[in-house]
Amino acid sequence: GVTILDTLEMLSDQTENKTMAKAIKGAHGEIQKGETLSDALAKYPKVFPSIMISMVAAGEASGKIDVAFDRMSEHFEKSARMKALVKKAAMYPILVSIVALAVVVVMLVKVIPSYQDMFEQMGTELPAITQMVVAASHFIIQKWYIIIAVVVAVVVGLKAFGATVTGKKTYGTIARKAPVFGPMNTKSAAANFARTLSTLVYSGLPMIEALAITANTISNYVYKLALQGAKEEVAKGIPLSEPIAASGLFPPMVSHMISIGEETGDLEGMLSKLADYYDEEVEMATQTMMAALEPMIILVLAGVVGVLVAAIMSPMLA
Repeated sequence: GVTILDTLEMLSDQTENKTMAKAIKGAHGEIQKGETLSDALAKYPKVFPSIMISMVAAGEASGKIDVAFDRMSEHFEKSARMKALVKKAAMYPILVSIVALAVVVVMLVKVIPSYQDMFEQMGTELPAITQMVVAASHFIIQKWYIIIAVVVAVVVGLKAFGATVTGKKTYGTIARKAPVFGPMNTKSAAANFARTLSTLVYSGLPMIEALAITANTISNYVYKLALQGAKEEVAKGIPLSEPIAASGLFPPMVSHMISIGEETGDLEGMLSKLADYYDEEVEMATQTMMAALEPMIILVLAGVVGVLVAAIMSPMLA
């Protein structure tokens, strides 16, 4: 029962994020000038996503803005939870790999050179593995700038390639077909698609507009193109289930459930069930992947350490 102006004023006071607080104050000022809430939020697209603005506009038109906000809060909470699961799964191997690389560099730069004088005093021909590690140590110490230049060039090149249409398609395809991560990315895209479209359909948005907004929320460019193509097909009068099935990107259950929803007139309900199902699938896939990655990473680290230890010990045992 609190007015929109009073609500925004309270929110701006209690919001710790300065960018968000500034946007809320700005929206408060726009409403005082006579703008609607959706129009006021639309002036801050970097803060408020398009799906939120569309949902608020639909809520204003139907007189059920409280229901729209309730639905949005549920949508964003589930979406944030799923993204956190995926990030958690990706972060572990990345952090372990960074630590492992740092340890290897320290050993090559600090430890191996300390043993080099001892190797030379032994006067024997060093084993191949020791020669290889010593050579790597010399290269890192003397030519470190070349390694840094190559790494920077590769990173810049990959980013530049990723900014092109071909690059976006390539990275999207790799993410979809990558071992271990591929199935999880596919299920994550299915959950995101179903949840977003369900929320927008529930708000009363036309299917074409809902598909356009949904496509913009998908980060994988391959799926984005598929949904944009589906929007064009739906505009021609073709049921959504057909272009979704024809794309071959989503699991078969997605097109089957959409088809059932279209036949029964409960598309929003079917999409909501799909989102819940694939949320659970993503969570299970994440747990399975973490369980599989941990021993694999340990084995890789053991192999790296084993090579360095063998390089140090081989001359002593020869």
